[in-house]
Amino acid sequence: MTISIIYARSLNHCIGNEEGLPWDLPCEFAHFNRTTMGHSVIMGRRSYEDHRSELPGRLNIVVSKQQNYPLVPNVKLAHSVEGAIELGLKYNQEVFIIGGTELIVNALPMRETTTVYESIIDVNCEGDTFLPEFNFDSWQSTLISKHAVDQNHRFSFEVWRRTRLSQA
Repeated sequence: MTISIIYARSLNHCIGNEEGLPWDLPCEFAHFNRTTMGHSVIMGRRSYEDHRSELPGRLNIVVSKQQNYPLVPNVKLAHSVEGAIELGLKYNQEVFIIGGTELIVNALPMRETTTVYESIIDVNCEGDTFLPEFNFDSWQSTLISKHAVDQNHRFSFEVWRRTRLSQA
C-alpha cells in the first residue's frame, strides 16, 4: 500500500484560482497524466468541481461529507480520506491524492504517504487556493525534469519527486 501526493504550485504556493489552475502548461499536465494513469486518484469536492468529469484511465474518488453528492458516472464517492484510500487500494496498490489543500495537508504526515510529486511553477501568482510551505528536509528530493518557457509554456517549471526516508 502506497499513498502518493501530486500537485503543481507557484513560487508563492498558489495551487488554484477561480475553480481552476492559474496556468496552462501542457507538459506539466502530461506529467500528471503519465504519473497517475492506471491508479486511483483522490480529490476533494472543490477539486472535482473544477472539471466535473472523470479523469480517464484512473479510478476517480471524490471526498465529500454530503451523503448524496451528485457525480458523473464512474466517479466514486467517499465520505472521508480514509474511506477513499481504502476504496482506492482495491483498484491499485498506489493511490494519488491530487487536491485540494485539506486532503494534501492531512495526507502528508501519514506514514503510508511515501512519495510527493511537486511541480514548482516559476511565477508568483494571485489565486484563492494555497498550500502551506512544506519542509522536505527529512525527505530525499530528486529533480526529475525541468521545462523552459516556450511557445506553449508561458512559465518555466521543475518537477521534483520527494521520497520519505525510512523511519528507523
